[in-house]
Amino acid sequence: MQHIAGLCALGLVIVASPNLSSQPTKKDLCRNQSSETALPWYVTAAAIHRVTLRPTTRYWRAEHLSLNRLEAASQLRAWQSEGIGAIEIFAPEDGGNSYGGLDAKDRFRLDPGLGSMDDFRRLVRQVHAMHMAVVTFQNLGYAATDAPQFMKAEDDVRAGRSSRESRFFSWSDRADAPPPATEDSYFLVKDPDEFWQWSDRARAFYWTKWPGIDLQGKPNHLPQYNWGANEWPQEAFRVVDFWMNTGLDGMVVDAVNRYVGYDWKKNTAVIETIRRHPGAKLMVPEGSGAFHTNDPTGWIRDGEWTGLYDYGLDTPWEEESRPMLESIKRGDPTMFEQALRSYHDPVVAAGGILIQPVLDVGDPGKQRLEEALLATSGDMLCYCISDDNIRRPAPGISDLLLLKSRHPALYQNSARRRIATNHDTTLYAILRYAADRSEKILVVFNFSSEPITASVDARAINGSRYLDLESGKMATIGSGTLSFDLAGYAHRIFRVEP
Repeated sequence: MQHIAGLCALGLVIVASPNLSSQPTKKDLCRNQSSETALPWYVTAAAIHRVTLRPTTRYWRAEHLSLNRLEAASQLRAWQSEGIGAIEIFAPEDGGNSYGGLDAKDRFRLDPGLGSMDDFRRLVRQVHAMHMAVVTFQNLGYAATDAPQFMKAEDDVRAGRSSRESRFFSWSDRADAPPPATEDSYFLVKDPDEFWQWSDRARAFYWTKWPGIDLQGKPNHLPQYNWGANEWPQEAFRVVDFWMNTGLDGMVVDAVNRYVGYDWKKNTAVIETIRRHPGAKLMVPEGSGAFHTNDPTGWIRDGEWTGLYDYGLDTPWEEESRPMLESIKRGDPTMFEQALRSYHDPVVAAGGILIQPVLDVGDPGKQRLEEALLATSGDMLCYCISDDNIRRPAPGISDLLLLKSRHPALYQNSARRRIATNHDTTLYAILRYAADRSEKILVVFNFSSEPITASVDARAINGSRYLDLESGKMATIGSGTLSFDLAGYAHRIFRVEP
């Protein structure tokens, strides 16, 4: 039975904060949660929070989640009260200094000094006891240069031995050798950042893409795994199985479209390794869908991943592909809406869900606008940027996240359409539909810093009553128009009733 349904069957139901106007009951939260209609947790969770088990270092500034039972309980309660429904543990394995520890050294243990795998399993149970989900973010494409497996591979190559470890990686005797695999529009191998790197220890070249940082803080080049041979894929499946056996609710797999020799068949094997574990699993191929040469729905339909990051709203490494920030900066919702139509909507129609990291807008009013937009867009919010000022929901957003988590029209599987207003270049009105047709919700935003009198074309909506979900008051309609005053960067949320 899937996670949400299991909680309802056991009577273990999270109750929203009492400061909201209409506190949900167990019956409300468990409606439509029969074995036939139960929704996966990643469809209903409002937001996910990225944490790391290692304390903050000069190389990584994500929030630290303690393995101490009492400290962890306090942290989890605080995040839950803010509307966070899931935790993402970033790079849990024993790793180096590159990319927050994604350059793994030993994939079957935690960093020395942090704790044991039994401590990790106990933490997963603790998160579940609070009715939250927990996933990891892991990379299966490269290793640390001081990983024992890579150093053994170097020694074997130098000695002329073909071993299991040496076949984990790609080797060459010359720097101008061809790439170790071919590429296509989904699985990318060769770009200017990828090349054959010399290893003094191996006396040979290994294939690399990602620059890293060694334990002394010096730059290096991380060895990429060879997915084209049999040895590394089998080891990778064992790694995935090992971590899923801890009770995880899913895994974000970093940059699978950059793995050397990776293809749809190996992709299917990764998915099946995760899926064989009981419960609803969030499965996200980080980076996939971000490139304009492929249709992102391929990762859902052919790849069978359950979700993607919403690169339609923001591709952080491409300044020209940041429509959410640009819309908020210009005070015009046009680019935001177009981005949702071209990326979000097709992915949801294909059966996937979207996750969007909360970005630092740099202005309190615009920050609240951004987070409110995301909370009502059908995306799961991810508080997963390392900067201190966006680890927490902006003021007022926590209540909105709690509201989102109990309204099907705001779930990740809901549909949407834009409704005309009297100021479409400033006002943004969206009608949202629950996938099970249980409710409709109208959300209206002011993209301007100035107050405005909003008029929404109620004739375009099949409904006669509009309940403001935040104030609990019923709105008035006159001459087919829903009108109200809206402060700068503010929003209103109405449940549309017959």
